[in-house]
Formats: sequence, structure tokens, C-alpha cells
Amino acid sequence: MRFFKVFGIALLILLAVTGGAAFRLKEVLFPKNPLDLGQSLAVGSDDVQPEREEDGPYVDPVLGTVNVLIVGLDNVDGGSRTDAIALAIFDADNKAVRVASIPRDSRVQIPGRGWDKINHAYVYGGIGLLRETVVNLTGMAVNYFVMVNYKSFPRIIDLIGGIDIHVDKPLKYTDYSGKLFIDISKGQQHMDGRTALGYVRFRHDPLGDIGRVQRQQKFMDIVLSKLKSPAILPRIPALIDEVIAAVDTDLTPLEALKLMQFANALPPDRVQMFMAPGKAGYSGNLSYWILDTVGLSLQLAAKLPPEGQQDVLSADAGEASGDAVLAAAPLTEERLKELRERIGKIGILNGDGASGLGRRASRLFQRIGIEVPYAGNARHFDYHSTNIIYPAGGKEADREAALALAELCGITNVGLVREDRRATLVSIIFGHDKDTVLKRLESLNF
Repeated sequence: MRFFKVFGIALLILLAVTGGAAFRLKEVLFPKNPLDLGQSLAVGSDDVQPEREEDGPYVDPVLGTVNVLIVGLDNVDGGSRTDAIALAIFDADNKAVRVASIPRDSRVQIPGRGWDKINHAYVYGGIGLLRETVVNLTGMAVNYFVMVNYKSFPRIIDLIGGIDIHVDKPLKYTDYSGKLFIDISKGQQHMDGRTALGYVRFRHDPLGDIGRVQRQQKFMDIVLSKLKSPAILPRIPALIDEVIAAVDTDLTPLEALKLMQFANALPPDRVQMFMAPGKAGYSGNLSYWILDTVGLSLQLAAKLPPEGQQDVLSADAGEASGDAVLAAAPLTEERLKELRERIGKIGILNGDGASGLGRRASRLFQRIGIEVPYAGNARHFDYHSTNIIYPAGGKEADREAALALAELCGITNVGLVREDRRATLVSIIFGHDKDTVLKRLESLNF
């Protein structure tokens, strides 16, 4: 479960800057004499600058990109298995942190073992083999690892005094074999650690994992706010001990502090979490998560827009621009052929939340003759209007392809056709007006 590893990292970040330090290095990272920092970390005096006491120690900023493999461990039958796997990308140039969650049942090539579920890599060869497997899968270097045992989660929540949160609907689920019993009422709740664990694990509703992620993000916002409050300071020593017990890493103390301070300084919208795209399927008689490796590569390579610029994937650009679909002109067979040639390949993003929307739209576009190498979810499901986005960089061909796609879909509001720095190909983000757009595509049956 990606939530628990992100939760563990968030705790480390906040504890490092609010109450002491992680990894039992309080005296090292926050010495009484700031000038002792260089000696404690075994670096030269030129690497350390004096700072005001209330600011904590000075460390060099993060440079370039640092990739950290984050693993959530679960103890089963006396052993450990990877219940959650993610790659966290700390991008100093883009001033962002992006966390790619890789489902534990993903079918991958494990070096020396062949095709198998990715969570078996840790069983076969520990963190070393898991790291090699992730490198092979993503094509990206893994600089460090962090392993989090999230069984400490309930104790940590109890140590901060529980959480006050509004529950949108009753959450009830019973699994005797898994010893999971969830019964949470609708309305404002004060949750202890055990109840909170059930809240963030619950996924047995129509939204499935999507609903769980939404609840986890809401929960994290409240936890982070509480950790930053002055009232939590007396509990910091106990929290540090609990987090230390739950975390193992090969990060050096200095590099850990760099990443902590870098991430803590980012506004919430500069931290993005997403799941490796794919679909459930079978190979032989075993069930797997069949990864969309092309889609995963696109997401890993994507960048967040510069700070201060509108993020069309996290804010509904159509809200202020009017309806997407007006009285669009019908298409002739000849015109459809011209548009198809200009469009080429497209991506599809579900900004409405309807189940199966990506598959349905993909089939319609492919029937028309337009290739769809990627279909997935937008960052939220509250797009009122359908948007068309294209890669930034000034290529006229991309803009022309986006305009052609808009015409094909009947989108007459050119304000909904815009460039996006994270887009790697022309893409459509379906909004709540999806039925009108889909109906038009269905009518193109020459």
C-alpha cells in the first residue's frame, strides 16, 4: 500500500525539521554549536555555513535528480514481503517530488528468475534484487532505498493524539482470514490508530483503489497539519523512536537531511503521487497486474509545470472557459481522413471518474483509425469540460494535432485546447460532458 511508505517518509521529513532528527542523529544534525556539524558529518569546513540557531543546520541543497526506492514491508508467517513498492523522484530542477507506485502483483522480468510478480523479487534476493528489477523496469537509476514497516502506523497515530476527520459515507468490511474488521460511521470522527488504519485501508466501494487514494490524501493532509503544530513538540522524542523502528535505509545522514528539507519546503501541489498504469489480467493460471510500460514511461518522464503556472491536470481549465461542446459542425468522410492524418497518436485521461471510460473511448478512437498508446486517469475526477492538451515547446505540429482532435470531438471552445509541460503527446481529458463527446465519436462511422 503506497500510502504507508509515503506516510513514513512524510514523518521523517517533518520530524527532521520540527523536532530533532531521524536515524538517532539528533546530536549530529542539530548540535548545540552549529559549527560542529561539519565534523559530525565528516565533511570539510568549506561545506558548512553558519546559520541562526532557530533555523537548524545548513546543508547544501539537493542538486539534479535523486531517485529513492520506497518499500513497504509486511510480516507474514515469520518472514517479510513487500506489500508496497514505489519510486520517489526528487527533482531539484523541476522543484517537485513525484512518487510512482508499482502494484505488488505487477508482472515483470526479475533478473535470474524470469517473469514473476514484482513483490517476489524481495523474497528471492532482498532489496538488492528488488532494486535491480525496478531499474530494469523503469530504465531509471535507483540511488537509495527506504524500507518502511507500516505496522507501526497505529502506534504513531496514537502518539500524535489521534486524528479528527469527516467521513463521507459509512465504511464497513469484514475479512476473517485477513483479520481485517472495518466499521466506521459517517460524519465527523475522532480516530485512534486502529480506526485510522481501517480508514486508509478501506477500498470496498464502487471507486475501489481510487476512493482509497482519495481518502488517504485527505488523511495525509490532516496528519501533516497536525505534525506541524506546536502542540506536537512534546511528543516528538517518542515519535522519532517509533519512526526509526519502522525505517531502514542506505541514505547517508547528510543526503537524508537534504531530501527531507527539500521535500518539506515544497508546497503540496509540487508533490505528485500516481500508480503505474495497467490492467488486471492472467498469465497461465496466475493473476497479475499487466503493466502498460509505455504509459509508465510517459508518466515517469513527465514534468510538473513551473511554479506559478496553471496545472491543467489538477485544475479544471474548462470551469472558467464555458462549455466544451457547442454546435459542432458535422464531419464529412474526406474531412475525417484529413483530421486523422493530422492527429496521429493520442493519449486519453479520465477526468470524470466513470468506470471503463478510458477503454470505451480507446475503442472508439481506434475504430476511427487513431492509435491510443496510453489511457489512464487524470489527477482528479472533477473536470466539468473536456480538455485537449499538447506538449509544450513550440512545435506547431503538436498544436495543429490538438486543434484537429478538438474538431474531431466537437470541441469548439479553443480556450480548452492548451499546451501542458507534462504532456508528452497530444491527449484528451474527458470531463463531465463525456457523453456528448462520445456520442459524436460514435456517429463517425463511415
